[in-house]
Amino acid sequence: MEEKTLKRIRSIENKIESCLSEEDFISIPALSLELEKLVKEFAASLDLADKFKSNAEELEKISSKLEFFKSQTATIFKDYRSKVSAQTKMHLAYKKYSG
Repeated sequence: MEEKTLKRIRSIENKIESCLSEEDFISIPALSLELEKLVKEFAASLDLADKFKSNAEELEKISSKLEFFKSQTATIFKDYRSKVSAQTKMHLAYKKYSG
């Protein structure tokens, strides 16, 4: 069960990375919710202290990946907004002076 859940977590992480690189901000919220559900499922399967200790490295990797997604999403979305804002300003200036 744990290994299957980890594979699903990795799959969602890859999808989120792809969405970030493509600036697909529409898909990220649903993927984030799915990732959250899977992480909770994984953590719940680690109810014994021995299981928790043996999977501490995996949990650390997941935590690092989540922090990475958080910072990347903020940075990429900020750049995207700036780019869209600049394009909008140029379009408005073009309409103003061409019309």
